[in-house]
Amino acid sequence: MLVPVEISSLAVDTAKGTPLVVLKDRDGRAVAVPLDHSDANAIAMHTLQVRPDMPLTVDLVRIAVEQLGASVYRVVISDVSEEGGFSACIVIRAEGGSVIKVIDCRPCDAVALAARSGAPIFVRENVFSKQPDGSGLSEEEKLRAYVRSIDTVEFGKYVLD
Repeated sequence: MLVPVEISSLAVDTAKGTPLVVLKDRDGRAVAVPLDHSDANAIAMHTLQVRPDMPLTVDLVRIAVEQLGASVYRVVISDVSEEGGFSACIVIRAEGGSVIKVIDCRPCDAVALAARSGAPIFVRENVFSKQPDGSGLSEEEKLRAYVRSIDTVEFGKYVLD
């Protein structure tokens, strides 16, 4: 089953020094997908609505797909290995609605292309169950995520002694 997710945040795997994109579903389940720096920049620029002077590589892919009369229909994070390596694919749809191609690719490329093209992102259900505890986040990142998840309205209900 495919689960729709959205880009929740960008983080850094402090152990490896690599960027991560955190994808969350409606129930709050998260998947932390490693990125390379160029894809992290592309996603961050999209999130901040910054337009580069010249198209990024991911923009060139989007433009090429559109010029061929197609669109990025969706992106799917399809699997994760025991070592933490993810698999993904991009689904391209022709004008008129038929799917013309499913392209295997790096998950970082898939997520960056989805962000830049406005395509939905999906994660296969089995990927959530294969995630290690904490979704690949460091202790500091887990704490930050927990603090962000606290509803500040709750603070007014308690009095500290």
